[in-house]
Amino acid sequence: MDYFVLMRPTLFLPIWVFFILGAHFAGGALSWRSVLTFILYTLLMGGIYILNQIVDRESDKKNEKLFLLSDEIIPLSNAYLEMILLFIVSIGLSLFLGRVIFYFFLLSFFMGITYSLPKIEIKARPILDIIWNSIGYGFLSFGVGWLSVAALSGRMWLHGLPYLFAVSAVFVNTTIPDIKGDRVEGKITTGVLLGKQRTLILGIIFDVIAIIIACLINDPICLIAAGLSLPVFIYAAVRPKKKAILLSIRATSAILGIAVCVVTPLIIPVVILIYSVQKIYYRKKFNVDYPAIFSGADKEF
Repeated sequence: MDYFVLMRPTLFLPIWVFFILGAHFAGGALSWRSVLTFILYTLLMGGIYILNQIVDRESDKKNEKLFLLSDEIIPLSNAYLEMILLFIVSIGLSLFLGRVIFYFFLLSFFMGITYSLPKIEIKARPILDIIWNSIGYGFLSFGVGWLSVAALSGRMWLHGLPYLFAVSAVFVNTTIPDIKGDRVEGKITTGVLLGKQRTLILGIIFDVIAIIIACLINDPICLIAAGLSLPVFIYAAVRPKKKAILLSIRATSAILGIAVCVVTPLIIPVVILIYSVQKIYYRKKFNVDYPAIFSGADKEF
């Protein structure tokens, strides 16, 4: 179970959300190809999340999170092995899904490793960290979902645009809890550069842009999700305390996830399984309530 959790399955959920939205707007039907693409892309992202933890294990210890590598529960050599196997399987088999999807996998791989890899480390470069996350989560996942059921087209780029900004809105707020630890490590993220208050305001701006684009292209899913999230972002900016900021990160993601479950009910059992398994795992292993809107694993910031 440790090695499954090392892939950070909680973070699979946003990937799945945008993958499913891409397939939904493409208007394609479920097939073996779309299911295989879904599985392989999940494995690819699992490998990227392991790399992120390998590189971040010291800062994770300071930030009091992601204990498996920072507390040496899993040997570092085993983490490397799992990561390499995930990359080989996912990228290798994506070759059989078509040239365009293969290119999208390669681009996701490139953005994933450059995000964390020392010397490059995009995650420690302000503004670029937003671009990498918004494209990686909000667009590439959407695009892979689209391409799993339909051909590349201009409509894909258009329909993916509001989600790029929706992801940016949530991402900038995720940099806030780590500001203290990142400063100690000498990392200059968007949160470190702008500070807590201006970062929260930037999140509101991105959410408003997502709402405007969703209106213009008649996307009711993003419009409703971003619209319901806006008061939460505003509340966090007006009252920039721990619970309000965590609410802006986790509740807003959940809103979009619920919308996707309505569109694709088949994903509901998988989401419940992932949530339940991790809930039990973290309770028994670390005696913390996670995943949750507010968790015992959350540090003060």
